[in-house]
Amino acid sequence: MADDRTTWIRHSFYLALFTSFFHLLQFGAGAILWGDTRSAALMAFGLDALVSSLAAVLLGFNIRKQGAEARLQSRIAAYGYLLAAAVTCYLGGSLLWLGRYPARSVLGITLAAVSMLVIPIIGSYMKTLGVELRSQALRAAAVFTFGNSYLSMVLLIALLMNAGMDLPIGDPLGALVMVPFMAQKGIQILIDDGKNEYVED
Repeated sequence: MADDRTTWIRHSFYLALFTSFFHLLQFGAGAILWGDTRSAALMAFGLDALVSSLAAVLLGFNIRKQGAEARLQSRIAAYGYLLAAAVTCYLGGSLLWLGRYPARSVLGITLAAVSMLVIPIIGSYMKTLGVELRSQALRAAAVFTFGNSYLSMVLLIALLMNAGMDLPIGDPLGALVMVPFMAQKGIQILIDDGKNEYVED
């Protein structure tokens, strides 16, 4: 039984690192494509992925150190999500205000589609590991991971509106739609962290 638990913890650690690496790839692709297109939606997606990468690697090392008692909460990640939401709000709002719309991006559409396929698989396995370890942190991380599929869907719709429907205004609007979700993740982490500190006191 102990050996099984050790195996699940090791799998959780490796999954967290893989998740972090995948999010880092998303950020890199989003940043490169933003340089070519000036797409607010792509940059918003990339910023969220960057913070999610940090959150995943912190969770992984917490699991390795504390096992099932590891906590998802990290104020660094929380403030990162809030900062990403603020930057996204500025980018999307300024593009709308100035009427500067991005170029079309087939590669961006591909990035969004691939993310929509991969993220749910990661989330499902993370949820399974959370159940096996009875880890609240992993179950919460799985919810966050599934939620990232929402950003992928918004990005895909925004880019398709631009490329397929000739509605470039969909890109900055898509970025603004992402803002509440990104901010909510940061706020939720801070709330959960505060609850844990209160219980420990």
